[in-house]
Amino acid sequence: MITSKLNSRLGFPIALLTLFLVSVAGARDLNEYSNKANSLIQSRQWGELEKLMRQGIRDFPDKEWMHSTLNYALREQKKHKEAVEQGREMRRNWPDTEKSANTLSRALTSAASAAYYDGNFAGCLELAEEARQLDQSESSYVWSGNALRKLERFQESARVQEEGLTKYPTNPWLKPNLAATYAAWGKEAEDAQDYDPAIERYIRAHELDPDQSYVLFRLGRAYRAAGKFEEAIKTFKKGRDTFPDAQEFTRAIGYTQLLRFRSVKETASKKELENLAELALQDALKEKDFQSAEYLVTLIGEAYTQTRNADDLRKAMKSMERVFSDPVPLWDSYGRQLYILHRRQGPVPAAAKEESLSYRRKAMSEYERKHPGRPLITNLPLPLKNRFVVWAEFDGDYMTHTGFAKYCYDFARVDASGQPLRPGGKRLQAADYWMFGEPVYSMTEGKVVSVVTDQPDNNGGEYGSQGNSVTVETEDGYYAFYTHFKKDSISVKEGQNVRAGTKLGLAGNSGMSTEPHLHVCLYDSEWVSLPFRFTPIRIKSPEGSKLTSDPLRQGWIVEAGG
Repeated sequence: MITSKLNSRLGFPIALLTLFLVSVAGARDLNEYSNKANSLIQSRQWGELEKLMRQGIRDFPDKEWMHSTLNYALREQKKHKEAVEQGREMRRNWPDTEKSANTLSRALTSAASAAYYDGNFAGCLELAEEARQLDQSESSYVWSGNALRKLERFQESARVQEEGLTKYPTNPWLKPNLAATYAAWGKEAEDAQDYDPAIERYIRAHELDPDQSYVLFRLGRAYRAAGKFEEAIKTFKKGRDTFPDAQEFTRAIGYTQLLRFRSVKETASKKELENLAELALQDALKEKDFQSAEYLVTLIGEAYTQTRNADDLRKAMKSMERVFSDPVPLWDSYGRQLYILHRRQGPVPAAAKEESLSYRRKAMSEYERKHPGRPLITNLPLPLKNRFVVWAEFDGDYMTHTGFAKYCYDFARVDASGQPLRPGGKRLQAADYWMFGEPVYSMTEGKVVSVVTDQPDNNGGEYGSQGNSVTVETEDGYYAFYTHFKKDSISVKEGQNVRAGTKLGLAGNSGMSTEPHLHVCLYDSEWVSLPFRFTPIRIKSPEGSKLTSDPLRQGWIVEAGG
């Protein structure tokens, strides 16, 4: 009866009044929410902060800072999608405030960052651009520029990041990211052989981030490809001095000097060429090993070959021999170059040939002593399918079959009587040989890693330099090398996988060859030849006919397929 009267006087049931009083007594005021939120932020309890702010928003739905703090908690928990949705709702409720714009922008750029690292560059760009339209924040420029770069929209990326860098010159990410954009944009131009814009972009990348060695290396490479050898050498030397642990700069200097020499060797005077050789020698003597000075050694050899100066070639070799920690590869290189120097002038004098062979053999003997247990490759199929003669055996009296090329053969097709010339053919006329145009087949499975096919075929005793060739890398990490192919006859391409028996091309007379033949070797990763054996084959020799898998000897005739 009393309760009924009280309900009537207050206008609502006493039970509801009791619930209201309990609720008011348990509610936090704004200061309590603020203090508790700060405490949770300090202790990085993001899940608890989210719960607190959701409760606070129910109690005080018009407090913008609570919505912003909730978004912060969601972002820290990497709830990116939820944070973006909540940020957009907040923006709808407060469409004109800076806080709502900044909150949504942060949610968008956090989501953009996650999309970027997930490889979703288009999604990253969409989110970052929405953020950039809101408040042009630092992060929006960072992620828009990065996404555009990954999408290979380099010009747009550079424009966005340049604008961002102007607005935020102290941002720690914009400069290196913009440098990466210019570097990638430069490489695009370099790959298209558009070297002037490539150089400009690499220069800008280096200005922005001088600590990146790869940018300086690419700049030197672009200068070199454009034929600006002096600028390239200067750039590579700067890289060598700035990044002393980056060995690629030292080799690049030597290679660039070699290319500069080759660009002028047919037009420069003897004195100019030998001056270049002397400069190369001075640089080579600053190095401690052959590998670092390899291109310089090649330049010295080619220069003195061009000027026919065997004495100064020998003196240069002796100087480097005293400096290099391991002279073995120098001996091999010198022996080869000395032979070529004399061969370009005609028949090689006996003394020069002996000196050449002795240096190359000394090099290989020492190399094999230092590397015992090198593999023997067995059971290979023949690279030719018709009868052929062995013109050069392993470690024979030919310069190209000694030293590091010790385990190489020369083969030439012959007729039933053992003759290499077709009926009525003339010696030193390439097309008159049975071997000219003979199909050559791969001895191994593997991937074609190098092809040269544009060198002319020699006639009349001419003697070239580089021959048309194919190199196949096997799964076991060694290389099968075939050379002297007929010009434009190679039928495989770089990157192509081949099987044993795949046709590679047609035999010819290119390179260091006066008569058509096939030069074939197997090499290890250091480009030192490896011994190998064929499957048992029938051979004819002065001693008779036999089936053998022994190393082939000079003068033997191989009945291919026999």
